[in-house]
Amino acid sequence: MGMRTYIDRPQFLPAPDNSGPDTSGPSRHGALPRDEAERLLGPDELAEALAAGAWVEPFAGVVLPAALGDDPRARAAAALLRAGDQAVLSGPTAVAMHGCGPVEHAVHVTVPYDRDMRSRDELVVHHAWLRETDVIELDGLRVQALDVALADVLCTGPQRRALDCLERALSRLGSSAEHFRALVGERLTRRRDRRGTRKAYALLELAWVRPSVAGVMR
Repeated sequence: MGMRTYIDRPQFLPAPDNSGPDTSGPSRHGALPRDEAERLLGPDELAEALAAGAWVEPFAGVVLPAALGDDPRARAAAALLRAGDQAVLSGPTAVAMHGCGPVEHAVHVTVPYDRDMRSRDELVVHHAWLRETDVIELDGLRVQALDVALADVLCTGPQRRALDCLERALSRLGSSAEHFRALVGERLTRRRDRRGTRKAYALLELAWVRPSVAGVMR
């Protein structure tokens, strides 16, 4: 499992909007812990900005300039800030980050079992044993490797969407496609949670390599 697969990702994410104070570093994409924003702007000023809709709080304790409220990178960064240093973007969100699936408003993160956190609103939290070898950095954000994320989506996602995402990945990998298919199969074999694996194996076998793929699934 040493191979990490990268593919050329289409420009499915809008260019970042650097509205607001640019003091958070490239991996935050404008997201700030609320206490940090209060130090920068002042507690009263931030409260007024939130009340006026100039800033938003997508997840408890994390704020964004309103101009970034629907930016996928900014929301992903905000989710990671909320979930903690060991969290990773996972499942459908990770697949989208790799350019192989649709961008959803809800953000999926996986955290260690000892992290006491539950899903709420548009932050979907999964608990699992995390290995750093299964995590890569994309756009400055911690993201599940593509084979890991796709194995999860094949087991838990709607069948048509999961198959579409897998076929997009295979089609972009060219001569490495069948090796990648085998990697995903190994992930399924080693998966501790066996729910959905029978469906996932069937989809993995069914997937075919498209001649070309333009854009992303709508």
